[in-house]
Amino acid sequence: KKVFKKVQMAEKITGLRMGPDDAYLVTRGLRTLDVRLDRHQSNAMKVARFLSKNKKIKLLYPLKKGSLNYRLWKKYYNGASGLMGLRIKSAKKNVVKFVNSLKLFGYGYSWGGFESLALHQEIREQGDRSYLNLSKDEHIVRLHIGLEDPKDLIEDLRRSLKFIR
Repeated sequence: KKVFKKVQMAEKITGLRMGPDDAYLVTRGLRTLDVRLDRHQSNAMKVARFLSKNKKIKLLYPLKKGSLNYRLWKKYYNGASGLMGLRIKSAKKNVVKFVNSLKLFGYGYSWGGFESLALHQEIREQGDRSYLNLSKDEHIVRLHIGLEDPKDLIEDLRRSLKFIR
């Protein structure tokens, strides 16, 4: 009741409305969200363990013990999704080859779909995030770990990491 008038006013101004098919899909997806997120987290931890062994990669995934912001994550959260970042020290052409050679990862932004995705994030897309302080040959690759078998994802990453020199 407190916010209904504000929501109603925003809805009138923006004209946004959800159709019945969209409402059905949201409701259907919510029924299995907890199960899917558990699997995303489980798969992502297996991939994170693998990636954290590579010296050219700094893993940006707060659920991984010892990672940047782990203590802050532990204080406020009890789970995670499959979304992680890789800070890679290599020439841009090598990072692009790495991403483009992945066979099981689609290309794009997402954090809730079933499929795994990879994306080289251009420096201009990072905006004013000065906390990254990337050097000339450092790049961010954004990964979303989906519901595929993590062994298959790790093998795909292992094959593609040969481009990171």
